Amino acid sequence: MHVRDDYGLPIAEADAHEALAAHRAGDLPPVALIRVPEPPRDTWADLARAGFIRKPIWLSWRAPTPRSVDDYAARLARKARQDLRRAIDRAASADVHIEVHQTLSADQLDPFLTLYESRVDGMAFGFSFAGSMRAGMIDNPTTFGVFAYEKGELVGGCLCREFPQDNSVWLLFSAVEARWREHSLARVIYLHAFGETLSRGYPEVTMGNDPNLYGHVAKPGLFLFKTRLGFEPVPAKPIGRAPAGDCADLLLSVEALTTPVVMLGYADGDSHAAASTPRLTSHVFGAGPEIDIHRYTTRTVDTAGRVDLPARVTRTTA
Repeated sequence: MHVRDDYGLPIAEADAHEALAAHRAGDLPPVALIRVPEPPRDTWADLARAGFIRKPIWLSWRAPTPRSVDDYAARLARKARQDLRRAIDRAASADVHIEVHQTLSADQLDPFLTLYESRVDGMAFGFSFAGSMRAGMIDNPTTFGVFAYEKGELVGGCLCREFPQDNSVWLLFSAVEARWREHSLARVIYLHAFGETLSRGYPEVTMGNDPNLYGHVAKPGLFLFKTRLGFEPVPAKPIGRAPAGDCADLLLSVEALTTPVVMLGYADGDSHAAASTPRLTSHVFGAGPEIDIHRYTTRTVDTAGRVDLPARVTRTTA
């Protein structure tokens, strides 16, 4: 097995036969997770019996581009609609000004990256993905920014990119000052991003791709946040340099993770990323009885279940 550090989390990768043999022998390395990339179909049943969850490695959160504020609000649950209206009113009463920058200069982009990186620095497994893409975003005609200013100072924003090959606009990165997060300013910023997406003629908007392990880089709260915004998770497509594909994961420990840890696995035994509309189910680890795991369901994720960590198999001796 190859053990690697995945943004602070030790993961062991192996092919299906090696992983199954190690599992039977109780010879698993001291890692948080065992991963089998692209498991062959003839191993799917054995992996499932051993406790592996077959799943897309990355998830894409997608929604039709709203035609108006009312169109968007109509898609949301009642509380989410109320939160949206309050956020719009609060931003207007504070004279927060939203600007859409059709392309981004370094002077426009860098203040946002400073805000974004201040948020990343507070995360246990944070990494500045936006910072690593800085050079490719400056003066790029497919990239635009939606920024919120209060008295001339940046208080929030979102970086967006057209993907013509996907016929969509991706909302790649967002960040909002702490005091404005309490007033859901991000919702107002997203409304303007939707409007720009519509004006550019794209029928679908995507809230970026997440690694399919909520509790690590992406937190379980992010799943709930994107759901409340009316987006649905589906297996990510191989668009541009965006990663995609399937794997089978065996989670061994949640000690270093934020609980409840959530993975979306394939609900059907023969589903895979290339299927047109694969059904998904939430596997929720480390959730006490007080946690409603059905919060981790959506239109595309129609079931959820609590999962116990597998007991370590005692190593066999000759």
